Amino acid sequence: MNDLSLGNRLLHASALEVVTGLLSSPVICFVVAVALAVVVALSRRRTGGSGVPRGESIALGMIAGTVVLGWIADVVLRGYVFDMSATVSWWRFAVPPVIAAAGLLLFAATRRTPHPRRPVDAGSVSRRTWTTFGPRYGVVSLAALTVVTIVVTVVFGRMSFAFDPGLAAHVALQVPNTGEAPVVTVFPGWAYGIPLIVSVLLLAAATVLGLHRNARRPFSAHLSTGSERAHRSGAARNVTAIAIGVVSIALAGLLRMARRGVASSMVRMTDSGAESAVTVDIPHADLLTIGGFLAPLLEIGGCALLALLVLRALGLGVTAIRRSSDRVEVVA
Repeated sequence: MNDLSLGNRLLHASALEVVTGLLSSPVICFVVAVALAVVVALSRRRTGGSGVPRGESIALGMIAGTVVLGWIADVVLRGYVFDMSATVSWWRFAVPPVIAAAGLLLFAATRRTPHPRRPVDAGSVSRRTWTTFGPRYGVVSLAALTVVTIVVTVVFGRMSFAFDPGLAAHVALQVPNTGEAPVVTVFPGWAYGIPLIVSVLLLAAATVLGLHRNARRPFSAHLSTGSERAHRSGAARNVTAIAIGVVSIALAGLLRMARRGVASSMVRMTDSGAESAVTVDIPHADLLTIGGFLAPLLEIGGCALLALLVLRALGLGVTAIRRSSDRVEVVA
């Protein structure tokens, strides 16, 4: 009977409802993002490649791939393998930022310039900062996205309350014009928000350190100044892309969980076991509605950025850099 009811709903659903239903799944969003990344990589293969050295491209691609695999593994294990419906999975939004931060810290620690190195004066090196090679638009976008994530997390945290000491993972929705008790539902409160804020700040620090190390290390004597700057700019662009993609995924998960947790009309069980529909007041209803709409877009965009870096590391869409164009011309 339930199968027939589900089939009837699918047959009578509009195309928009079907698409919305499919995009409510992070796994579907992941598949769409990978397909989008493949299309972009193939189109760039025809128009040109990346300016990032092969070794750095592989390193950053491995970081992006580890983040994506860690995130999707957590989603699948929590949603399809183990029954964690009664568990406060406080780590769920912090997993991607923590993995990315660890990867970028390792990237920064292992950046070395092969010998021989180009001699430079100390003043020239001191003028190179973490913003020298940009990308300015990417850095500004990352800063804005990080601030939005923290602000939204704080708003949701203030809406939440704790059933158990220290676990603010629910929200109480008031039923207007009645003497009924509030409707309590699962919500991304402080139990989820504090780990997310800490992990996002850690990722921001790791990103700045990675950009700083990329800018300050000495230039190679084997490469022309123009080629070296192009390589540094490409690496900075990819580091920033990893951070933007990760924060987008984390924010999408937060918004998705908040939107699923509340609705203007909810069903509650009475003492006799019967179901009754009640209308509730939703704090910040506009934020939750807009967030529910943006969540799949942020998730697809973030996953696509990371998947594109993985594809570049695998060689799809990357044009080999001829060594002859990178060598310094020596005038006899």
